[in-house]
Amino acid sequence: MSEEKKTAPKPGPKKTLVRLLRAALVIAPLVWIYTSTDAEAFSVALASVNAPLLIGLAALVFVNMVLQGAKWWVLIRRFVPELKLTKAVSVHLESAFYAIVLPSAAAQDVVKSVILSKSHDPSVVWAASWLARLIGFFPLLLFSLIGIVYLDNDILPPGFRTSMIIAIAAIAFLCAASFSKTLTRPVLAAAAKVLPEKIMAKIEKLREGIYAFKYARKTLAITFLFSAVNLVPIIFAVSLGVYVVSGKLYLTECLAFVPLVEITAITLPLTPGGAGIREAMMALLLTQLGLGTAQTATYVTISLLVSIVTRLAGGAPILYRMVFGRKGRDAGLEA
Repeated sequence: MSEEKKTAPKPGPKKTLVRLLRAALVIAPLVWIYTSTDAEAFSVALASVNAPLLIGLAALVFVNMVLQGAKWWVLIRRFVPELKLTKAVSVHLESAFYAIVLPSAAAQDVVKSVILSKSHDPSVVWAASWLARLIGFFPLLLFSLIGIVYLDNDILPPGFRTSMIIAIAAIAFLCAASFSKTLTRPVLAAAAKVLPEKIMAKIEKLREGIYAFKYARKTLAITFLFSAVNLVPIIFAVSLGVYVVSGKLYLTECLAFVPLVEITAITLPLTPGGAGIREAMMALLLTQLGLGTAQTATYVTISLLVSIVTRLAGGAPILYRMVFGRKGRDAGLEA
């Protein structure tokens, strides 16, 4: 055993506690879902799943992953015009692959930013990742609002529409504040008192990168459009998944509530890809729609399977480099 491995620091009690909490957040909802389900009914429901529909569901999820990479590219190329679309999408797919084991949903943005920052301006890359995530909240809330308009009042909790308006206003303010040095200055001053200088330097670069997008209105508008288009396969994929287990699309209900589920999974970056949190919320929604426990468990199983398979497919660029990169090196040696 090497000296480095012998002296490697062990995780502290706090880090261990956080890991246990994350594991609990993933496992506990699944335990609740499956233990409340009759095993025989679940087996019958799972056996009745239509394979072609399942393939279509996976295709929709993968298309969404590609579109997310394209949205990121739109932002970055505003200041890095030499960046190719294929490169940005490839890096995004790689980060989706790594996200299978990453500790939180937000970590995927960190991974892809680190990878691309090695060859391109870090301030632009990191700023684009932040803005891509932030701008994506607007279509989520707007789509949800459209769905809610068509739902009956007795389906919605009291004051739900008011809460939606407040959430949209809060995100609008956060987006505006990101482009304002006046509003971010006091926040940075407070952060400087508790954060190391090295971290503050990186935050300052990120701030400058975000501020550079202030006048790139066309780019921001295209990014918003990409975010809206991205939502179509997400919502339809969930609706298709519900159709697979129930025979009904529930499109309006998915339009209203799926964006809220995604927002929750994104803003609570506690588990890999929002696993556990997303399944628990969808189980509650499906129960509210009147689906049985066996149908709910079948949907959750399909959802997890499709998520893992599509993220594994995101490892295609890594496999490509391993295979063709090695062939290129071997050819060079032979020459």
